[in-house]
Amino acid sequence: MARLFLTLYLGLLASIFAFFLSAEYLTTEYLLDVDQADAQQRVQAYVDLLDEIHLLAGPERARAAMERAARTNNQILTVVTEPELRSLASLQTLPPSSVEIESQEDDREEASYFRLAVGPEVYRIEPDMDSRIWQTALLQTLGYMLGFVVVNGLCVCAWVYLLQRKLKMLEHSALQIADGLFSARAPVKARYRIGSLNQSFNRMAERIEQLMASHKRLTNAVAHELRTPVFRLRCQLALLEHGQSREEHQGFVDGMEEDLTELDKMVDELLSYARLERAGLPVALETLELNHWLAAQEQRLAANCRHPLVLKLSDAVNCEFDPHLLQRALTNLLRNADRYAQQRVDLRLELQAGQVLICVEDDGPGIPEAERQRVLEPFERLDTARDRQSGGHGLGLSIVREIMQQQGGQIEIQDSPLGGARVVLSLPQSSD
Repeated sequence: MARLFLTLYLGLLASIFAFFLSAEYLTTEYLLDVDQADAQQRVQAYVDLLDEIHLLAGPERARAAMERAARTNNQILTVVTEPELRSLASLQTLPPSSVEIESQEDDREEASYFRLAVGPEVYRIEPDMDSRIWQTALLQTLGYMLGFVVVNGLCVCAWVYLLQRKLKMLEHSALQIADGLFSARAPVKARYRIGSLNQSFNRMAERIEQLMASHKRLTNAVAHELRTPVFRLRCQLALLEHGQSREEHQGFVDGMEEDLTELDKMVDELLSYARLERAGLPVALETLELNHWLAAQEQRLAANCRHPLVLKLSDAVNCEFDPHLLQRALTNLLRNADRYAQQRVDLRLELQAGQVLICVEDDGPGIPEAERQRVLEPFERLDTARDRQSGGHGLGLSIVREIMQQQGGQIEIQDSPLGGARVVLSLPQSSD
């Protein structure tokens, strides 16, 4: 806290003094030095009055009036000596009845020099800094400056103390997360908030918690999923050591090739899911007419189905989406639907309340309503008809969900009129 206070306090004082010094310099340099002009006008008034006294009452009375005015105003009046006069070039040509203001080389106030209408003498008048009034003025100035420094110091100290308390609470939450407590959050009450920093910190902490939970879930799921193909590979390697026939050897080799292919596909799906979940894939959104785009993709999409694919389009509609990602999502859905379909797979396009609905339906066993959210999680499969024997690793729907979130869309699983599952992808309709 001490370093924060000193840095802020010294910076504040430096900025204030720099502002006033700059303002004074610019004013006196390019506009008018008000203090000097005022002093010159006052002394000029005295000079004019002294010239009148000299003319009416003589030099002695003028001299006495001059000294009396200086004492009354707590000033010192002296005659400029010849050596000093020679050192100041501006005073050598000082006209009669005129005033010149000169800065002193020491720390004294500016001195005023003047010459009366009669006589060669040049007079200097300057404040008597030893007088009571000037000593009092100096003490007042020092008091004002000291009070300004102290009051500002107290205000800055109080502000830094309150800020430090808020930062300490934020630091405590950060240390909790660093120690593995990912559910820790910063307080969001008004007295604890630092602008929007607390809300931003909590959003970051929530995202970290989600990523860590996903990482843990994926790690456990991958370990579980890898056991079966690895176990099969070990068994087939052990059987190869025995002296079976060439045909049996080839069967074991083919089985190992299938297991390796399965592992390769699993790794590809894992990488795709991880990149999507962490927003690692670039999203190139384009506004396209969806009916025309689907019609152009029909042949490529149908290649993913063993059963007939029925494409049902609607009226022309523009939609903003990433063609590559949407094609990947539809490919996953069609492969999944074809795997469990009995006779047909439908791809339907509908419009509903400003939303574009892309529906993939099959006439298979369907998905129970209680399981529809669970199957969207990675490595989740149903224990009934859609089990592991049907193929896949439980990542297809998870990848589709991430793709839709990347594009600002949603995925929903419903019952299909065909009797199986109906997976609905919804995207906002474009106004173009």
